[in-house]
Amino acid sequence: MSFGGAKLSMRNRRNGTLDSTRTLYSSASRSTDLSYSESDLANFIQANFKKRECVFFTKDSKATENVCKCGYAQSQHMEGTQINQSEKWNYKKHTKEFPTDAFGDIQFETLGKKGKYIRLSCDTDAETLYELLTQHWHLKTPNLVISVTGGAKNFALKPRMRKIFSRLIYIAQSKGAWILTGGTHYGLMKYIGEVVRDNTISRSSEENIVAIGVAAWGMVSNRDTLIRNCDAEGYFSAQYPMDDFTRDPLYILDNNHTHLLLVDNGCHGHPTVEAKLRNQLEKYISERTIQDSNYGGKIPIVCFAQGGGKETLKAINTSIKSKIPCVVVEGSGQIADVIASLVEVEDALTSSAVKEKLVRFLPRTVSRLPEEETESWIKWLKEILESSHLLTVIKMEEAGDEIVSNAISYALYKAFSTNEQDKDNWNGQLKLLLEWNQLDLANDEIFTNDRRWESADLQEVMFTALIKDRPKFVRLFLENGLNLRKFLTHDVLTELFSNHFSTLVYRNLQIAKNSYNDALLTFVWKLVANFRRGFRKEDRNGRDEMDVELHDVSPITRHPLQALFIWAILQNKKELSKVIWEQTRGCTLAALGASKLLKTLSKVKNDINAAGESEELANEYETRAVELFTECYSSDEDLAEQLLVYSCEAWGGSNCLELAVEATDQHFIAQPGVQLIDVFFFLFLFAVWMVAFGVARQGILRQNEQRWRWIFRSVIYEPYLAMFGQVPSDVDGTTYDFAHCTFTGNESKPLCVELDEHNLPRFPEWITIPLVCIYMLSTNILLVNLLVAMFGYTVGTVQENNDQVWKFQRYFLVQEYCSRLNIPFPFVVFAYFYMVVKKCFKCCCKEKNMESSVCCFKNEDNETLAWEGVMKENYLVKINTKANDTSEEMRHRFRQLDTKIILRNADEPFCCRLLNERFSGRWVQDG
Repeated sequence: MSFGGAKLSMRNRRNGTLDSTRTLYSSASRSTDLSYSESDLANFIQANFKKRECVFFTKDSKATENVCKCGYAQSQHMEGTQINQSEKWNYKKHTKEFPTDAFGDIQFETLGKKGKYIRLSCDTDAETLYELLTQHWHLKTPNLVISVTGGAKNFALKPRMRKIFSRLIYIAQSKGAWILTGGTHYGLMKYIGEVVRDNTISRSSEENIVAIGVAAWGMVSNRDTLIRNCDAEGYFSAQYPMDDFTRDPLYILDNNHTHLLLVDNGCHGHPTVEAKLRNQLEKYISERTIQDSNYGGKIPIVCFAQGGGKETLKAINTSIKSKIPCVVVEGSGQIADVIASLVEVEDALTSSAVKEKLVRFLPRTVSRLPEEETESWIKWLKEILESSHLLTVIKMEEAGDEIVSNAISYALYKAFSTNEQDKDNWNGQLKLLLEWNQLDLANDEIFTNDRRWESADLQEVMFTALIKDRPKFVRLFLENGLNLRKFLTHDVLTELFSNHFSTLVYRNLQIAKNSYNDALLTFVWKLVANFRRGFRKEDRNGRDEMDVELHDVSPITRHPLQALFIWAILQNKKELSKVIWEQTRGCTLAALGASKLLKTLSKVKNDINAAGESEELANEYETRAVELFTECYSSDEDLAEQLLVYSCEAWGGSNCLELAVEATDQHFIAQPGVQLIDVFFFLFLFAVWMVAFGVARQGILRQNEQRWRWIFRSVIYEPYLAMFGQVPSDVDGTTYDFAHCTFTGNESKPLCVELDEHNLPRFPEWITIPLVCIYMLSTNILLVNLLVAMFGYTVGTVQENNDQVWKFQRYFLVQEYCSRLNIPFPFVVFAYFYMVVKKCFKCCCKEKNMESSVCCFKNEDNETLAWEGVMKENYLVKINTKANDTSEEMRHRFRQLDTKIILRNADEPFCCRLLNERFSGRWVQDG
């Protein structure tokens, strides 16, 4: 069935239970790396691989020369060859096996390419051949095998087909797959070789693309250059000429394939003798049991067919019979188009209908076929279509970047889910879809309403989704019952930080810790180092790391979600970290902590691009913190203020304000919700400074005042008026007016100051006048700052960035005022003495109280965090709603633009008719 519509028929078709395994994902390589000499390899090959030689000369009556039916001349037969005159020639009866004499490295003279090759009998055991490939040629066990068939003759490859095969090679490289082709420098195999070459050059990858060509030895041109010298022992390199312009009916080998298997049945010039061994190898690989496979313990294999004739049809037929799924490219011509057209037939498939399609797409070929062979073709096609669930059709003209990957994954899924042994293995099916990142299929086929998943059933795939960076699958598992807290055990976190954590990131974290005296960086580095303590010897860089004391990680294990969030953030897993952030408590604090970590790490990264990505992600989390806190502040100002000072041990005991300041998150500090708190500090400073001046003034001028109303007026009210420019007149003896005061205190006037023997005011003017000057100067400066603090947001509409910088710096000013003691001299000496004693006491008792206070267990913390969680959900809903509204608005604008274009470019009658059709009967009036 076609790829576009076949998914619908798979729904609601299966029921069953999941037998889940709970072993952690292992990243260990499946390759076997054996070290031995070339002579050992030669001995193994000569003991297990044979060539075939014709030992019975059977003259071909159709040939003009003295040629055997094997294709070789009589002179080319070995000595002692018998003459066969009665029997028909058969390779099993008339050929004999001898140790192979052609194997080693093949050097292509024109381009200097090198690969490995071997001449082997068509009856070679597939298990022995697979052993050669993996154990002795050191190929890693494939995660996937792509067998390409069709288009063996020379033809011009269409640009879309070239794009398809370019994507196919990319998939092979990214998945660690083997590609099997015919291996010759003609037709499709030639173009695949060129795409392999281009992808190998353009993509920097540690893994080379494995392209294995399986060709007939008897069809290889210049094969005499591949035969080893008599004195060659061990290593042998054959120099193979690439004579493209030779008119020889034989084929030349492709110089871009990495491995060449040359199948020998003792014949010369007989094509397709390699098909049997290739099919046996594919079947053997597909049936092998692999312990850590995501395909039901097997190696997935898929047949990829385009164009082709009889041999392509037979190859597809053999694959389908072996339960190997096949992807067919519709539009590539010939047998591929025949199969694609028959898949779409809904009625019962008759021989006449099949023959009709053959005549339509292969008119010349079918017209030359005898009736018996035509019937064979029809039979093969019917057998293929009986297992239509193993067929997936993609249209060449619709081939995009993802269509090939989706088609292969869908073909593998259909084959796996319809297999009798695996149709109820939901966990295995889920692993397959996770490996290919097929979220829609998982939603439609696995997570259906009739199936209930337990949290334990999803733990293994959740671990795989984390290390493969599949954020959409992580979200899917969380939505379908995975308990993240139960999943994140100490063992899981240790595995993540040990085996799935970049060593480069770890070193950058250490450099940042050593470069910046930062509590959060030190805390995070100790967290990572504790989980990676088994790898300290490998990652040790200097004496500082050797001498560091690693403390118990019990505080962070109480907050596993924050630990997972830190793991994702440190490795710049952008989308994955967002999914995890949505699950955390204290998400404002987590966003600010992420912003600080990323900004600091970006300064020590040598890679400019990586540093830019970290800076971008840091700004994004700052924006999230700002928007979330704005949502919180608009809901409840008191709880929002508590949220600002909430601290958690998972972030080194820091709170939101501290992390925002340390990360230079100016946008967060500049928020009104954070600046209300600043205004409060200024008002408090005003009050302290005003009362201090009033008390000093009252004590100097009027020590014997006992009226409380006038004491309040002199200590508070008059200093308050002086703040706005009303200069006190009773501090200067030259301007003192006794008419405005009372000596007895019986009048409603302030008490007069004491007089000396000359009836002049008795007070030290050298104290009072400087005191007033300093007070008025300071209060005016504070007043200006307060006014700017209260009305600064008005300036922000004009110069937003300058406002952020100013408010950020004002925070430090407020902090400085708050950190200083407000006790007047000389009593401040006692306060400093108390602070020193307290500090010494803390240092002495540090070892007894090593473990930090447990957060998130107080009632007020739980209330604040629960409320923050509700605000976070509201914030996320608003983000999604805004995105949907934007998309709808864009669609509306496009519809309007479409209508305007129609009205502008069409005549009026046609326009009315077109609009009538488009809007389902809504008539457009003239004028």
